[in-house]
Amino acid sequence: MNESFPATHSILSSIALGEAVASDYDFVDPIDCQFFLMGVNDTYLLKTKTTTYVLRIYRKGWRSLSEIQYELDVLLFLQKAGIAVSVPIQRKDGQLIGTIHAPEGVRFLVLFSYALGREVAYESEDTDAAYAYGKIAAQIHAVTEEFRSPHQRTGLDLEHLIDDPLRWIEPMLLHRAEDWAYIQAFAERLRQWGRSLPLSSLEEGFCHGDLHWGNVRVQENNILTLFDFDCCGMGWRAYDIAVFRWSARLRGKEEEQWSAFLRGYREVRNVHEMDIQAIPYFVAMRHLWLMGLHTGNREDFGIAWMNDAYFEKAIKFLRDWDAEQLSGLT
Repeated sequence: MNESFPATHSILSSIALGEAVASDYDFVDPIDCQFFLMGVNDTYLLKTKTTTYVLRIYRKGWRSLSEIQYELDVLLFLQKAGIAVSVPIQRKDGQLIGTIHAPEGVRFLVLFSYALGREVAYESEDTDAAYAYGKIAAQIHAVTEEFRSPHQRTGLDLEHLIDDPLRWIEPMLLHRAEDWAYIQAFAERLRQWGRSLPLSSLEEGFCHGDLHWGNVRVQENNILTLFDFDCCGMGWRAYDIAVFRWSARLRGKEEEQWSAFLRGYREVRNVHEMDIQAIPYFVAMRHLWLMGLHTGNREDFGIAWMNDAYFEKAIKFLRDWDAEQLSGLT
């Protein structure tokens, strides 16, 4: 068999990537390239003697060219508006997006500036950073009222948050009929809530889509730099805010950090009461979305860790949240 065997996701050589990137950008110093993280995309760290960069290799089929262009448009818009974000670096040819011919096909790549500062551990009592995070989230929501892009981006709607995840989760729960029945019924209650509200009454606009501690770095005086806009798009602002509450809850820090985040947000812009009331429902949708993200990418992530223990923990989160936050509201 002379042809290469088909691949869905390859890990590209960091040495070869460093050489390729060095020829595409205006670097004077030698480059050290190291594979940093495999996620929905692959992340590499590029270092010269003076500067560190982040190289993202988009997974084939994960984002279209138009979706990536939209993401970069908003980053440059936010930078111009004075918001501290990681921004794309221009290539020698004047473009922001390059391509790599990987075994599975053409993959897009973008080089980003590196966000300086420390990562906030959920275990810390860092309410000041949570307060600052709320402020920068509000600033992004405020300034992007004027943002426009000619490129298309998938919306953060019910299809994205409920319908797609259910389709991906179902095959993994064929042996857990009771849990699958619960998730279906739970999702229908979320839809009914959206219809009765209705969802059209909530504030909509640009959303980062992934506001948790893993996507921000904190410098002295709680100066934050936000990055990883790969989940961004137009959606409900209450969902964007709810992601922070969900992430803090997941790590057992909701009580300490959620109120500080919301206080910081409200210091910059108002949140309507109806949007506040919607947050518990969007926390539930976010968790469904995460389960869908995992199960929908099982071809590349592997299924060994998506075992009974995984689903027991994930579904327990939904059941506990349902009992505590939603049962009296639905």
